[in-house]
Amino acid sequence: MKKNTLLILALCFAMVFVMAGCAGKSDNTVTGSKGDEYTVEEETQKAGTEGGEYEPYTITLNLERSGIGQNMEETFTSAPKAAIADGDQMADFLFDLGLEDHMAGYTRGACWSTVSDYPARAKVKQITEPGVNLQNASKEQILELKPDFMMGWDSLFSDQNFSVKFCLDNGIIPYFPYCCSDSATFEDIYKDYDVLGHVFGVTDVAEEKVAAMKAKLAEVEEKLGDVEPVKVFVYDSGEEAPFTACQGVPGDMIKRAGGISIFDDINKGWATPSWEEVVQRDPDVILILDYDGDTEKKTEFLKSNDFTKNLRAVKEGKIYSACCSDMQGSAGSAGTVEIMAKQFHPDKFK
Repeated sequence: MKKNTLLILALCFAMVFVMAGCAGKSDNTVTGSKGDEYTVEEETQKAGTEGGEYEPYTITLNLERSGIGQNMEETFTSAPKAAIADGDQMADFLFDLGLEDHMAGYTRGACWSTVSDYPARAKVKQITEPGVNLQNASKEQILELKPDFMMGWDSLFSDQNFSVKFCLDNGIIPYFPYCCSDSATFEDIYKDYDVLGHVFGVTDVAEEKVAAMKAKLAEVEEKLGDVEPVKVFVYDSGEEAPFTACQGVPGDMIKRAGGISIFDDINKGWATPSWEEVVQRDPDVILILDYDGDTEKKTEFLKSNDFTKNLRAVKEGKIYSACCSDMQGSAGSAGTVEIMAKQFHPDKFK
């Protein structure tokens, strides 16, 4: 009788340990465009970073823009614990939400955040040297970090880099922010905050950040009033031909700052027109996108370039600058709108 009792007790204890082990597992599921399901199994606690029960959350990842895939559903049943972000633009979303403890690493990329200064930037591992994008890292470098979430432009998930298949086969859920599409506006930045807030279980923080952005933009709008928009030539890079901002988030930011891109008629976020077109459109001001403190170098180029040295904006000294990563859509985008507005319309901010 005692032996049977001991056996029953032993079996009960074993069942408790098995159940506890199962409770510590969670599956994040991705459904591909062909209906295939991939499961990302990870050791995790069900609670989100805000505490309490994690609410499963499904998003649709749009990879059609670059022709590398169809819409794909991603269902999160737990917060990622080892996220990777490609460039300061992406990393700043996560830093701004206080998610550094959920990050396995990031890259600063070529386009640095020159305004926002997050202490977490020094805390989280940099995967590559500053100035080098994630696509230049090896697959071995990535897998060593054991990531479960990767945030970057859609080109990052092409077959030439870390394809969707590679990500899913290795338990990594890819994320291409909504704000990076050609037709995006600030509403899409807000959407990315909402999505990341749900995915990582920090919805309250995300709502606070969005509210602060909206308040900043409302303040700028009130200051500007019905000001006449200035024509803006955005100089990102390029010497043979300029890479410039047209529509999308950068175009929306310029409009909210009291300007309009001289290439607003190009139905893309970014494009490479000719220098002849820049001269023909005769901008009121030039906005240099600062990559890593290179504004002075780019200014000298514009002053010496045969196409631009005689532009009215150059002769009048109306050459300004803005943070490159924030101009693509990021945590500091609302603040950068204010910076641009003060440059375009200084009289409105006296």
